[in-house]
Amino acid sequence: SFSSPAEVTTMVASIDHVPIAEMEFTPGYQESESIQPEDIVGSETIIFSMGANFDQVPFPQYYVNGHPFDPNEIRFHAHPGEAREYTLINANHNAHPFHIHVNRFQVKEMGSELSRDKYPVLKSVLDFHPDVWRDTVMVPPNGRTRIWVQFKNYTGKTVVHCHFLAHEDTGMMATLFIGDMDWVFRLDDHVQWMVGMFGGILVSSVFMMLIYFVRRKKRNDVYVDADGAYSVVSMNELKSK
Repeated sequence: SFSSPAEVTTMVASIDHVPIAEMEFTPGYQESESIQPEDIVGSETIIFSMGANFDQVPFPQYYVNGHPFDPNEIRFHAHPGEAREYTLINANHNAHPFHIHVNRFQVKEMGSELSRDKYPVLKSVLDFHPDVWRDTVMVPPNGRTRIWVQFKNYTGKTVVHCHFLAHEDTGMMATLFIGDMDWVFRLDDHVQWMVGMFGGILVSSVFMMLIYFVRRKKRNDVYVDADGAYSVVSMNELKSK
C-alpha cells in the first residue's frame, strides 16, 4: 500500500513508457483457426424481440426466442471444441448488439429489410469481414446476422444477450451451457407433471373402487330375495358352483 499520493506519483513517473510504434502484439488467434463449413455441427436461431404489455413491469419487455431471462432455464447448449452456427434475428426497428461471453465468433452474413438509401447508416452496420474474430456484433434493425461460434475449452454456464444495458437488464438475455450437464432435480420444474400423475392415480383408484362395489352389490342381489333373506334356491345354486 502507499502512504501518500506522492509515492503513487513517483511510482507512475518511474515507469518506462514504450511508444506504440515499438510495441509487439501477438495475435490471439491464427488465420489457420478460421472456422470451416465442415466444422459446423449444428445450427440454431436466436431471436431478439420486444413486448408492449402496459400491464406488465418492466415496460417494454425484452425477449430472447420469446422468453425473458431466467437463470434456471438453459436455452442453448454446446460442447467444447465444436463450432456452431447461429442465425441472429432482430424483429424490431431498432438495433440490438449481440454479445456472447467467453467465446469468439466470425460473421458470415448480414442483411436488413430496410432500405440503405433511406437509412444510410446501414451501410456501415452491414459492412463486415468474414474472417475477423469478434465477441460482439450489431444485429441490424429488421434484419439478421449469421455467425459461426468456436467453443474452446471453457465449460459451464454462461450467457448470450443484447449488449444494450437497458435491454439485457429487462430480459433480453439467455443462458448457454457448454459441456455435459449434470441432471439436477428441481421441484418447480416437475410440479405440473407430479400433479397430473397423482391426479390420475386418484381418479383411477376411485373408478376401481366404484367397479368393485357395483359388482359386489350385483352379486349379493342374485342370492337375496325381496325380503332381504337368502333364498334356498339361490343358496343351492351357490353351493353347486
